[in-house]
Amino acid sequence: MKNKPKILFISGSPRNGNTDFALSKIYDSIDNNHKELIFLKDQDIKFCKGCLTCHKKPKCVIKDDMGAILTKMINSDIFVIGTPNYFDNVSGLMKNFIDRCHPLYKTELVRAKKVILILVGGGKSQGTRKYLSLSFFGFVKYLKLNLINEYSFQALNPLDLSKNESALKNISKIAKKINSLC
Repeated sequence: MKNKPKILFISGSPRNGNTDFALSKIYDSIDNNHKELIFLKDQDIKFCKGCLTCHKKPKCVIKDDMGAILTKMINSDIFVIGTPNYFDNVSGLMKNFIDRCHPLYKTELVRAKKVILILVGGGKSQGTRKYLSLSFFGFVKYLKLNLINEYSFQALNPLDLSKNESALKNISKIAKKINSLC
C-alpha cells in the first residue's frame, strides 16, 4: 500500500479573509491525515538579513519559526500556497516567507515537489493571475518546484468567496485535484 503524500498548506494572508477561507475549505476537503495548514500571520518570521550563510549550509542563522517551516517543507510532498493580491504582488507576509526560503535555493531538498498556488485579488482575476504568477515564478523556478496549477479568485471584502457559488465550485475542484494526487 502506497503512503499518502504529506501536504503542507501555507497562507500568506494577514487577515481571516478570502485566502484563509479558500485554503481552509480545501484543507478540510482533503482525504489525507498527513496535512498541515500554516498561517504565516501566526508565525514569528523575521526578515532575511541577506548574509548568505545559508549558501554554505542549507540552514538559516535567524532563530525564529521559519526553521521549523523549512523542515516541514523538506518533509512534505505537496505545497498548497495561497496569498492575497497587494498592489499586483504577493502580500508582505508571503514575500517575507519566499525570501526566507533562500536556504533551500542551492539544494535538492525540495526539488520537483508539487506546488499549487491559490491567488486571491480584488481586481479582475486575469490581472491578478498575471502579476501574482510573475511574483511566484522565481520562487517556483529557483527552488525547482513542480507547478501543478495556479488558481485565481476575484474577491475583495472579507469572505466574499464564501458567498460566491462559482468560487465555491472551483474550490471544490481544487480539492478534488489535490485528492487525485494522493
